[in-house]
Amino acid sequence: MLIKEDIIRIMKEVNLPLGEYWISSGAGLVLHGIKEKTNDIDLGCTSKLFDSLINKGYKYKTLADGRRVIEINGSIEVIENWFVDEVETVNELSVATIESIRKQKLKLGREKDFRDIKLIDDYLDEMQG
Repeated sequence: MLIKEDIIRIMKEVNLPLGEYWISSGAGLVLHGIKEKTNDIDLGCTSKLFDSLINKGYKYKTLADGRRVIEINGSIEVIENWFVDEVETVNELSVATIESIRKQKLKLGREKDFRDIKLIDDYLDEMQG
C-alpha cells in the first residue's frame, strides 16, 4: 500500500513532465487527503508522453476500448488519454481535481469506486460544513 509520501517519492523518481500527465483515482484521493493509502498510482497522460515512454523501451498493452496502458516499476499504471475535466498542482504534481476523480469513478461504476465516491462526498460535505 502506498501513502502520500510514497506517491510523491515515486513520482519524483520517474520525473514525468508536468502538464503531460495527471494522477487520478485512488492516488489522487490520497494526495487530496481523502484516503490514507492506495494500491497503485493511476495516471492519465498525453499521447506525446505515452509515445516517449514507448521510445524509452516500456512495453504497452491495448485495452478493449483501444486505449494503451504502460506499467512502470510495478506501482504506476499509465493510461493514454484517460481524460479528466480539470487538473491542479498538488505537492508539485499534476493531479485530477476531486470533482474530476468523482466523475471518473462514477463512470467506472465498480464497487470500490462507489466506496471512494462516498469518501469524496463525506469529505466535500465536511469542507462545506
